[in-house]
Amino acid sequence: MRILIAEDHKILLESLALLMSSIKDVEVVSTHTNGRQVLVALETTQDIDIVVSDLQMPIMGGIELALQMRQQFPDVRICLLTVADRPEAVKEAILAGADGYVLKSAEKSELETALHTIVQGNKFYSPEVLMLLAKDTGIEFSPETDKPQKIAITPRELDVLKLIAQEYSGTQIAEKLFISSTTVETHRKHLMQKLGVQTTVGLVKYAIKYNLI
Repeated sequence: MRILIAEDHKILLESLALLMSSIKDVEVVSTHTNGRQVLVALETTQDIDIVVSDLQMPIMGGIELALQMRQQFPDVRICLLTVADRPEAVKEAILAGADGYVLKSAEKSELETALHTIVQGNKFYSPEVLMLLAKDTGIEFSPETDKPQKIAITPRELDVLKLIAQEYSGTQIAEKLFISSTTVETHRKHLMQKLGVQTTVGLVKYAIKYNLI
């Protein structure tokens, strides 16, 4: 897999490049110190699979970079590598479209797993990050939603939930499932009621918690 790295601390950037280059099947194509440089590189560099980016950087950080990439380079995946372990930061990253969220304290083996998971089209969040989401009182699940098998989710609602968690828009979900956008929104509302959540972040959190994506 071909990777771009963004990190504003140059010593750490060099260390990350060396570390990732030592992972099997990984080629570090170029390194950058802010998100804007990454966007420029993506315009001129072919066949990039993943951008590994720090969360906080000058000029353009990881969240803004993720948002821009979803618009301009939707086929390139992005993994945020950061020390930020606040639930708010994680939720912001999910909403921005990050495919992975790995703490800088992670072992090389975890980073390797993250890259291979993401390049296959799946999401990856560090175990510590999942624990943060599970403990975050800002998004609570109802007691009766403690286990997925206890919830009367229909197969079609499950299809919609998985696509929501994969960042598809309502229109895109409608096209993939051959249903109307109105029906998609109806399923979304029913899911929120059944799972006891108020936002799309809550739906994504549930999907992550029970490995639906």
